[in-house]
Amino acid sequence: MDDNKLKGILESEIDNSIGYVDTETTEARRKALTYYNREPYGNEVEGRSSIVTGEVAEVVDGALPQLLRIFTASDELCRFEPKGPGDEEGAKQATEYCNLVFFQDNDGVILMHNWFKDALLQKNGIVKYWWEDSEDPTKEKYKDLSAEELQLLFADGTMELVSQDMKEVSPEIIDPISGMIIPATFSYDVVIMKKKESGRVKIANVPPEEFLISKRDKTIKDARFVAHRLNMTRSDLIAAGYSKDIVDNLPAYSDLTYTPERIARFDRGEMPDETQSLDFSMQDIEVFECYIRTDYDEDGIAELRKITYAGSEILDNEEVDHIPFASICPIPMPHKFFGQSLADRSMDIQLIKSTITRQILDNMYLTNMPRMTAIDGQVNMDDLLTVAPNGVVRMKSQGAVQALTVPATAAQSFPMLEYLDSVMQKRSGVAQAGQVLDPSILQNTTATAIAAMQQSGAGRIEMIARIFADTGVKDLFTGIFHLLCKYQDKERVIRLRGKYISIDPREWSNNYDMEVNVGLGTGNKDQQMAMAAMVLQKQEQILQTQGFANPLVSVAQYRETLGRFIEAAGFNDSTEFFKEITPEMDQMLSNPPPQQPQQDPATMVYMQQVQAQIAGDQAKIQAKIEADQVKAQADIQLAREKAIAEIQLEREKAAAQLDLQAAKFQAETQLKTAEMVAKGMQ
Repeated sequence: MDDNKLKGILESEIDNSIGYVDTETTEARRKALTYYNREPYGNEVEGRSSIVTGEVAEVVDGALPQLLRIFTASDELCRFEPKGPGDEEGAKQATEYCNLVFFQDNDGVILMHNWFKDALLQKNGIVKYWWEDSEDPTKEKYKDLSAEELQLLFADGTMELVSQDMKEVSPEIIDPISGMIIPATFSYDVVIMKKKESGRVKIANVPPEEFLISKRDKTIKDARFVAHRLNMTRSDLIAAGYSKDIVDNLPAYSDLTYTPERIARFDRGEMPDETQSLDFSMQDIEVFECYIRTDYDEDGIAELRKITYAGSEILDNEEVDHIPFASICPIPMPHKFFGQSLADRSMDIQLIKSTITRQILDNMYLTNMPRMTAIDGQVNMDDLLTVAPNGVVRMKSQGAVQALTVPATAAQSFPMLEYLDSVMQKRSGVAQAGQVLDPSILQNTTATAIAAMQQSGAGRIEMIARIFADTGVKDLFTGIFHLLCKYQDKERVIRLRGKYISIDPREWSNNYDMEVNVGLGTGNKDQQMAMAAMVLQKQEQILQTQGFANPLVSVAQYRETLGRFIEAAGFNDSTEFFKEITPEMDQMLSNPPPQQPQQDPATMVYMQQVQAQIAGDQAKIQAKIEADQVKAQADIQLAREKAIAEIQLEREKAAAQLDLQAAKFQAETQLKTAEMVAKGMQ
C-alpha cells in the first residue's frame, strides 16, 4: 500500500471518529464539566438569585473516595493465578512486580483518582501505558590512573570519555645491564560520562478530548481505529527521533487547545494564548498516534499497525501486537463504547434544585424586603427610595405608604428538595446519610441498623467497582504484564516485604498460564482486622487440638493470616513482626517424625531391667574379649620372639659353619702350597 492511500484511510478514520469534531458526546462532556464547576446556566435574570447548586460535584466527589477505598484496601490491586503446576512462583512474582510497577514506578493512587474521576464525570476514563527506555548519564572523575586501569575502566562499554589529562610519571630510559629501552610511564586524570540505561513501564491519564475511537467500535481491544490526539512541540518531535527536516515543515496547529471540554475545564484566565510561541522549536504540532487495522502488506488480511501522523506526513509506521489504552465507564451501555457517567444521571437534578433554590431565595428577599406602595403626591419619593436604618419617610397623610405583602412559600419547597435528594441517591448510590450521620438518626438505633443504612446504597458503588475491575483495571494489568515480558531483558532487583529479590520476567510463563484477578477490598480496615482475628482464633484452636500435622491448617497458613492481620492494621511489612515460613519449614513441621507409643509402667521397668542385664552381659563379654585379645597379643609376641631367637641361632650356626669351612680351606691351601714348595726344592 502506498503512502497516499494510507494517508487517505487515516484522514477518513480521524474525521469519522468520536471526539474529533463536536458531537453529542463532546457536548455532554462539556456540559458535565460546567455543571461540576458550578458555572452559570445562561438563564440568569439580573436582579434575581443566580445561585448554582453542586449536585454533580457532590455525587462525583462522594463516589470517588468509596471507589478508591475499595481498590486500595489491599496491597495487591491485581493478582495473577497459576493455571498449571510449576507456575506458582512465576505467578507470585508477576503479582508482586506488576503491583509494584503500578504503585511505585508510577503514581498509582493519583492515576486511579484521575482515571476514576474522568469516568464518573465524563463518561469514560482513559489511561495509556507504554515501555520507555531511558538513560541516566552521570559524570565521574578519576585521578592518577595507569594505562591498565584506564583500559579496565572502559571495558564494559558504558563509559564515555569527556576529558583527559596525561602526566608523565617516569621518563624513557635504557637499562644499563640489558641495554633495552624501558618506555616512559604516564598517569591519567579523566572525566567520564557514565550512562546507565534502564527501561520502565509508564502509565499516564489521557484527557477524554485527546482520545479518538471509531464510531463502529465497542471495545478498545477489538477496535478498528483508535488514536491519541495530542499537541507536541517541534523540539519534542525531534527529540523523539523524527527527522528535523520533516518536523520543520509541519504546520503549527492548536485546535486541540480549544476543544469544548478543554475550554470548560479551564477558567478564562488559564487558557493559553491563541498565538503560537515566537520560539520556532516550541511551536505546537497536532500529532495523531493512530492504531489502525489495515491491510498494509496487501495479503488480504488486516493487521494492527501504529502510525504517527502529523500535518500531512506519516512520521512512523510499524506493526504492533496490542493497543496501549485501557478504558473504564461507570454505567456502560451495551453494544457501544461510550456509556453514561454519574454526572449524566445528576445534571437534571442539579438544574431543578438550582431553580427551586433560586425561587426560595427570591421569595425570602421579597419577604424580608417587600415592595412598597405609595400614594402619588403624598410621599417624599427620595425618602422612600433611600433605605437606611432609622430612616424617616415623610408623608402628607396617614397610610400613604404600605408594604406589598408577599406570602412565604419556602416551607412548601423544602419537601421537594428532599425528594430530589432521594431521587439522586437512587440514581447514583451515593447516600448523604452514609457520609455524615445526623445525630437524630443515631438515637435509639442499633449498630446493625446503622451499618445496614450505610450499606443500603453501596450496591451501585460496588457494581461500578466491579465493572471498573473487570474492564479497564484488568486490561491495564494485562498490558503491564505484556510489556514486562516483551521488553525487560535483564534482571531487576527490587525490595519486597523487607528483603531484596531479583525479578526476571523472561523466566515467567506466557500470559495464557496466568489469570488476572482484580481483588476488590472486603470492607474497611476494622472489618478486615476483625475477620482476620476470627480466622486466627479458629486456626489456633485447630493447631492446639490437632497439632501441626492436621489436615486443615498448616503453620505457613497461620503465618499468612498473621501477616494479613498486621497489614490490615496499617503496617506494610509484616516481616518486621513475624518471620516467614519457607515451604521446606512448613513441610517439615506438617510431617514430624512418628512418635513411639506409650508403654505400661511395669513393662517399662521390666524393659529397663532387661536392658540393664543386657548391658551387664555385654560388659562381661567385652571384658572377656579384651582379655582374650591381650592374651592373644602376648602369645603372638612370645611366638614372634621365639621365632626371632631361632632364626638368630640358625644364623649363628650357619656363620660358624662357614667360618670352619673357610679355616679348613685355608689350611688345606697352605698345606698344598708347602708341598709344592718342597717338591720344587728337590
